[in-house]
Amino acid sequence: MADVLATLASMIKANKQENVRPIQMSIFEVPAHFCNIKEKEKDDHPWYQDILRYVRNREYPEQATEKDKRNLRRLACEYVLDGDILYKRRKDQVLLRCVDAVEAKQILEEVHEGVCGTHANGFTMAKQIMSFGYY
Repeated sequence: MADVLATLASMIKANKQENVRPIQMSIFEVPAHFCNIKEKEKDDHPWYQDILRYVRNREYPEQATEKDKRNLRRLACEYVLDGDILYKRRKDQVLLRCVDAVEAKQILEEVHEGVCGTHANGFTMAKQIMSFGYY
């Protein structure tokens, strides 16, 4: 709270001859980031659905061949399940959260033109998104 007030104070130029109006603050019962979350559509079939099902229940897709099953077991070694969230483990043991198409679009927009807005090319954006902890 003190950092926020200091930032706000540094943004305002006050004239000693004018009366400075007090800053009105509100206290919310829920964290502020909950107020910014919009209802979003869900991707019912994310790209990692087969990996998630294997890591969670050790189940293979119905049409999987023996080669597909072997590849799925090999891929699943790199993933970690925490509750309902699937993470990919990098070589340096950093966990990257797997995101579906809807969330990936939102992340791309934010990195490209939002708060992080560098208007970078594809490779640089992908590297930056992974540095933020998404896969």
